[in-house]
Amino acid sequence: MNDTLDKLRRLAYNQEADLMKRKVLKGTRWLLLCNGADIYDSCHRNRLENALEMNAPLMKGYYLKESLREIWMQVTKEQAQQVLMNWVEQAQDSKVPLLQKFAMTLMAHRSGILSWYDHHISTGKLEGINNKIKTMKRQAYGYRDEKFFELKILSLHDKTYAFVG
Repeated sequence: MNDTLDKLRRLAYNQEADLMKRKVLKGTRWLLLCNGADIYDSCHRNRLENALEMNAPLMKGYYLKESLREIWMQVTKEQAQQVLMNWVEQAQDSKVPLLQKFAMTLMAHRSGILSWYDHHISTGKLEGINNKIKTMKRQAYGYRDEKFFELKILSLHDKTYAFVG
């Protein structure tokens, strides 16, 4: 959703002809992508509100991004499915093509999203390990010996993770 919102922001900036409105939109990426409840500074909050008032698709995208978090706040899978379906309906009704496309992507991955309620498993740690391995491989410009590379991977995580296999 953050990527979609960022595309909306860039599109709004590129389509805006008024120089003053472009200045307001310039530099709002962080404000749009961060958690709205975490913006305590009134100057930043005013800037965000001004940017949202100037562009209706951007405003719809921002508030849909904020409400998307509600899916994970539900107690049961059925409630989460209802919230997801309501969100998709709102995105479809927004008449913003980027949001409609993202809503269709969510619908395509609906079963995977809702399966979290069956098994509370996150792939966050796995993604972090994969990122560390890719970074190590890039820094070394590849290893000629696969066994040495495997040992480097194991030594990278031997203190915090137990590898089985």
